[in-house]
Order: sequence, then structure tokens, then C-alpha cells
Amino acid sequence: MQVLYPTHGNDASNILLTAQKRLIRVVEGQTQATPYACFLDPSLRNADGSIRVPKATDTEPLPRTEEAFTYMGSIVPGTVLLKGKGENVIIANGQAEKAQQPFGLLGQWVGGAFDNVHNTNEVSAWRGPDAVIDLVAPAFNDEGLTEAVANAEPGERVDLYAGADGRLTVNKPAGEDAIPVAYIIEVQSSAVIRVNLVI
Repeated sequence: MQVLYPTHGNDASNILLTAQKRLIRVVEGQTQATPYACFLDPSLRNADGSIRVPKATDTEPLPRTEEAFTYMGSIVPGTVLLKGKGENVIIANGQAEKAQQPFGLLGQWVGGAFDNVHNTNEVSAWRGPDAVIDLVAPAFNDEGLTEAVANAEPGERVDLYAGADGRLTVNKPAGEDAIPVAYIIEVQSSAVIRVNLVI
């Protein structure tokens, strides 16, 4: 259970309210889902050791068109990860020109008010084909989601891809080689979706 501390001025030392909320919830995963142990890529740290959120102007380790999504300065659980060098992971950039293989969904809050990693670089990537996971907003990009699901024929699969801000989206990146991360099982509400991982 992730404990969130909404605070005044993003200062976690000044706790105004404590609420428990997980943005990524494994529903069917006893044999399907694995929280793969990995490490933040060095590009996600500033020289002083603080978390560096990937910017729209970045060219390394991958070029980006949008800043990675954050909530109160924290990269959110459910963000799509790509495999870097060794056991390192980087935040997906939503590009499809080179058929990027999604590696998993970030399991922790990184940086900002809700930071789970602090001085360590250890994180988990939830992965496993056919694992069923609930994602709670803002762990996914809801742009176009309701329409895509409403317009789908019975039995038609609605795929989710890594978006330019790193979150899952129904908006397929340009190019023919985009690899889906998951597909929608159910939109439970405007704040919760149930997905089936395909990675």
C-alpha cells in the first residue's frame, strides 16, 4: 500500500493529510505478473543526486517531444519503462520509428513529493503477458480513451501504447512499428481502467 502525503508547497515534512492510494493494482497476477527488479538509468539523476524528470528537449538517452508526466513533481507508478543498458530502465518517449519494445510499468513513485526511491536507484517494472492490472488516474492518459472504447465493436481490442509523456494512451504513435503495452478490459470510471498487459 502506497502512502501518499499531499502537502502544502510540495514539502513532505509539512503533512496536511495522509491518504492511502495505489495507482497500479494487480488484479490477476499470481502466475502472470512479475515486479521485475531493475535500476533507474543514470540520466534520471542530477549531479546532486536528485531525481531528474526527462524533459521535452532531451536527446539522450532518447529524443523526446514531451516532458515525462509527473504529479506533484513525482513520476507516477504505471509509467511505461523501456530497457536501457544492463539492468537500467528509462521512461518511454512514445516514439515508434524503431519499434521500441516496452519493458514494463513503473511500480513506484519516483522523485517529487511522493518519492519511494530516495537515495537508491532500485525500482520495479510490472510485466507479464495476460496480467490484469487496474490503473488509477493520473497513471494513464485519458485523452480519447472514452471515445475509443465507446466506438469499438463487440470483441474489438482497444490497444494502449506508450505515450510521449510516458503514460499509457490509446493514441498510437506515428509509424507502423508501435508495439502495444496493454489493451483495455474495462473502463470502470473516469479514474480507473482495467487493462491486460501484453508485454
